[in-house]
Amino acid sequence: MKSWLFLPFILFLVASCDVEQTTYYTVDGEVVSEKAMQNTAMAEKFIDLVLTEPESASAMLHDEFTFRFMGKLPIHAQGSAVIKTAYDKDTYFSEFLAIVNQLLPDGIVLTVVDVIANADSAAVIMSGDAEGKYGEYDNEYVFTYKFQDGKIIAVDEYNSDYLVAKSLYGNNLIPEKYTNNMLVEYFWHTKGLNYTEESFASLVEIWNGMIDGMSCEMNGANIITPREQNDDFDFLWMIAWPSQEARDACLDEWVNGNEPKWREAIDGIIDVDLNNAFLFSTEVGRFPKAWNESNTFTHSYFFCTFNEGSNSDTLHNYRADLNAITTLSDNHWYLLLDPMFDPDPRPDFVWLDVWPDQAARESDLAIWNSTDLPGRAAEMVTCGDGLEGVIFDGKNIR
Repeated sequence: MKSWLFLPFILFLVASCDVEQTTYYTVDGEVVSEKAMQNTAMAEKFIDLVLTEPESASAMLHDEFTFRFMGKLPIHAQGSAVIKTAYDKDTYFSEFLAIVNQLLPDGIVLTVVDVIANADSAAVIMSGDAEGKYGEYDNEYVFTYKFQDGKIIAVDEYNSDYLVAKSLYGNNLIPEKYTNNMLVEYFWHTKGLNYTEESFASLVEIWNGMIDGMSCEMNGANIITPREQNDDFDFLWMIAWPSQEARDACLDEWVNGNEPKWREAIDGIIDVDLNNAFLFSTEVGRFPKAWNESNTFTHSYFFCTFNEGSNSDTLHNYRADLNAITTLSDNHWYLLLDPMFDPDPRPDFVWLDVWPDQAARESDLAIWNSTDLPGRAAEMVTCGDGLEGVIFDGKNIR
């Protein structure tokens, strides 16, 4: 604890008939208000008690207390223990500290390095000493405190979120193939009079041969077919790009090289209009426990806008509770897509679920429907096709 040298003096402020008294002290040569010293002591005491005597720590909190973890960890990097955007007085102990104890089963030693305080707030600078589930975890922290009515009303935590991901979650954030630079593009296709499964399979082989002869960087390509008839297209040729630069370079090389030969090859079998190509950026929300080894899969898409009172924070917390479900099928994963064009109307986000087959989809939906998540989703968003989504059957072709 700090050794305080108290040299008090009194500053009197007089307004009308009321007298407000504030006491100041000099500490290590600095003038400090009594209130700032009290806030410093309360902040340090809370840190001392929060992991060892939670009931005593809870008594120091205002009824309207909020806690925020200020890191920017991708949701997928947190596995089934996703940190929410904010916690109240109850959920700080029941949910957030439960995650801390899960990630730091042997505890942590926190040492106060410095405290900066005034009459309303304090910032506590700390160093940590711990062993995370996936390696040494000696993080450095700043906790900012706000005080009201003699209690703590808000705490924000800042630290190295990369070290959190690496040592506590065992995640170097994202596999290179699925960086958040990854784009997905959908090309509308219609079937011609000469279309057959055999003729189309031959075209896929020709297309792959052309791509092999180019310098294209591509994460993969799929054919996805809507389960319900669509007046605009018969199927989509979907390409996953590692970056905007890779996509632009490949299409430029294609248009100036293979495009005429491809048009000749597809004549009468399929048709594509390059004006109907729709590009999306991606955010991986959850990786599967194991990658689907089959070349077939099921997609479902939801084009959603937030209802009044909901926003990206609401979505984050919804995703946190979804990712906490550990019984979903091993191959399920999902992404959020953001249009890189200007649709009308523009959704707030597009949610894409990926399953290996219909059986896995139905099993996971049964689990999802047994929770409060469907009701929360209906309250949070309006999606163009409801909570059933638009379903496609897919086949990997590259």
